[in-house]
Amino acid sequence: MFNIITGLSIVAHLVLIGLLLFCCFRTRSKGVIFITALLLTSGIFNSIFKHFSDPYIDQWAAGEISNWLTQSMTMGEFLFTVSIIKSFLYRSLFVFGVFLIYREWRHGKFHLPQPEHREELVEQPQPIS
Repeated sequence: MFNIITGLSIVAHLVLIGLLLFCCFRTRSKGVIFITALLLTSGIFNSIFKHFSDPYIDQWAAGEISNWLTQSMTMGEFLFTVSIIKSFLYRSLFVFGVFLIYREWRHGKFHLPQPEHREELVEQPQPIS
């Protein structure tokens, strides 16, 4: 069951990114491009952060590190604080992207073209000669 949910989540994420890429090419919106880039690079930034934080956490768990941080909070508090900060940063960047989209919308970038009104040919009576 877990594998099915994980697979559906990955498929939904890929579909969202595909739709955003389509919107990027279609609209050339800075906000949509920013949000798409943020979604595409979030995994990369998470792995970079994990690469540098995991050795520190492992040393902390083994008791090899003793500094102001290890004395003032537990490892659980530290991990919780870091996750809140990361979540706040990502959400702020998403809000910034939405702001860019809103600003472009206010300047008229996303208005759909108005349909052309066809003037129906009205038959006018012809004078009898």
